[in-house]
Amino acid sequence: MIPERYRRVLPPQWYENKAAEYHFEGASAAVDAYAEKRRDLEQQFFPLSATWGLDFWDWIYFGKKQSLSIEERRKNIQSQHWAYLGFTPSVLRAIGLSASKLKNVQMIEDFTAKVIHYVYQIEDWFDTRHAVQSVEKIRPVHCNGVSFEPVSGESLVFEDNVVVGIKEYHIVSEFRVGMAPIKRYEEVLV
Repeated sequence: MIPERYRRVLPPQWYENKAAEYHFEGASAAVDAYAEKRRDLEQQFFPLSATWGLDFWDWIYFGKKQSLSIEERRKNIQSQHWAYLGFTPSVLRAIGLSASKLKNVQMIEDFTAKVIHYVYQIEDWFDTRHAVQSVEKIRPVHCNGVSFEPVSGESLVFEDNVVVGIKEYHIVSEFRVGMAPIKRYEEVLV
């Protein structure tokens, strides 16, 4: 029987051919080995999945091999790559996502304070040193830096109705004889 992965590309009259069946059985080991080599080579073209290809990426970005762990080398290559890309919101978002383990980071541009603000869950392991160093490499002069805000995912749940009273009093110049001091009273149900 010809394996299913080859049946998709063969015409139906080949399904019962014994010579083709022997050929595909014998060649499957070589085809699988070639596919594995090809997958490994494809991974080396992307620095975040490269292993033995990191030496080439180090040479491209630094001119020499780094003597660090594989993860640190990947982070350095990635931050060097971002330095070439420039100061754009997509790059700043990518920096925040790479510094987070849970990949649940929100990047906010605070235009009034001229700060890049990263908001992440308090349960997340966020590498602030990596984020600051990566942003500092590409930060233009008008940006004042980076700030961080760990937030809790918990929310308040009210079980009862809460009534809030809003009172507005008269100012002194409005008072007349016999007036009540409260100008307006409003109750709001929260």
